[in-house]
Amino acid sequence: MSEEVNVVVIHYPKPERIQEFRDLVLRVKNTFKHSPGTISQHAFEVKNAEGGGPEIVVTEKYKDHASLEKVVSSDEFKEISKLVIELVRQPPRVISGTPLPGFEESRT
Repeated sequence: MSEEVNVVVIHYPKPERIQEFRDLVLRVKNTFKHSPGTISQHAFEVKNAEGGGPEIVVTEKYKDHASLEKVVSSDEFKEISKLVIELVRQPPRVISGTPLPGFEESRT
């Protein structure tokens, strides 16, 4: 049985390039929102507690690992990933996993 995969990516955009980065995140959303197996996508802008500039936190949920792999192996994703390099202070932190029992999203 395949399990849902949740991905959290913390991006560290350069403060002077923040609007370009926001636009790129929106491009990612619009490019992949209808990909088979993509369940949800969310993005949040947060302040870095250490004063290192803004952070963009992106959360995504996929039907299974194969759906996630299809997105990250696509030519579009690879092209967008190359654009990120110029816009960030450091590489992103990527965390992925499956839901903890009892913490699945309520569908009410």
